[in-house]
Amino acid sequence: MNAVSRHWDPVQGTISVETDDISQIKTGITLPAPVRRFLPIAALAAMLWTFVQGFLSDRFPFIPVAVTTVLFGAFIFAAELENEDGRKTLRRVRLARQKGWTYTGKLMERVMAYQTAWSSDGAERRAQRVKSERARAVEALVPELTKLQVGAFMGAEFDGEFWGKSTKDDLPFWMAIGAMQMEAGLAADKSLREDAHGGKGGFGVFFSLLGAYRIGRKTGVRAVIRPENLVNRGPLDRDIKTESVQFNAAFNITGTAKSGDENAVEHDILRILTPATQATMLDLLQRYHNVGFVVDDDVLFFMAQDRLVGRNANPDRIDTLLAGIAADFEEAKFAIKRYVE
Repeated sequence: MNAVSRHWDPVQGTISVETDDISQIKTGITLPAPVRRFLPIAALAAMLWTFVQGFLSDRFPFIPVAVTTVLFGAFIFAAELENEDGRKTLRRVRLARQKGWTYTGKLMERVMAYQTAWSSDGAERRAQRVKSERARAVEALVPELTKLQVGAFMGAEFDGEFWGKSTKDDLPFWMAIGAMQMEAGLAADKSLREDAHGGKGGFGVFFSLLGAYRIGRKTGVRAVIRPENLVNRGPLDRDIKTESVQFNAAFNITGTAKSGDENAVEHDILRILTPATQATMLDLLQRYHNVGFVVDDDVLFFMAQDRLVGRNANPDRIDTLLAGIAADFEEAKFAIKRYVE
């Protein structure tokens, strides 16, 4: 039985969490990426074949229906065989134990919601799975880094959370992560079929990560440094500017005062964004597909989105990178902390 631990939490202030129990979880197996890629595509293609045959023929499409049934059955069986949710929990709990962290995916699990829908036949009560209250609260915490920004980055979906402490200054941190399969085989942009870890291919996994570090010092501002929106060009490009052309092209910078003079916000944000801080953030942008930051007084929020394709197109690979990702973004915290000290 895992002990309940109490942690600093950016949503609730403090939270009591118990690491997920893995004693009854079956390991499952990892199917080759081509198999995981083929089954859903083949099942959907067979279903389309069934619709076409049913529309064009007066007879019942026995063969298409049989093929569709077999392929969907194989898809469901493969999912059970892999037990991805169970293997994901095993990996993350083991990482948490190794690092002295706490992990749970329970707070991010979707919940059943019932809604009343009206039709010509009257009222009908329908059930659907929706985001949990915790997931919605996390998104609302820093919407600048979690909501879809057209021309900048995709919205984030999370399925697990970590709590722990920095090994360098013993200050607390929190991190949420989520992943989904992606298919870029027909993408015009060839860069979508490559990742930063040597993988190449059209099938992969796209992951989002949101974290928060306590800085340990108050900055007095809420500074938002997020990916530059592609539509903000020319006269529409009116955000705060640093002396770095490269940094200005990569990030959109805005902010408000948490305390002090609102007229001094721009000056205070530019003092935070020292050349060393900018270099750290640009380096992270080189390593990951998308990155963004929110400095909310004494807390640094960070967002990273990236993809793993080809030989790396395996959810197991994401979790092996987690500790390194956390350490990478911790450098941004120390760059800011050095300024406020």
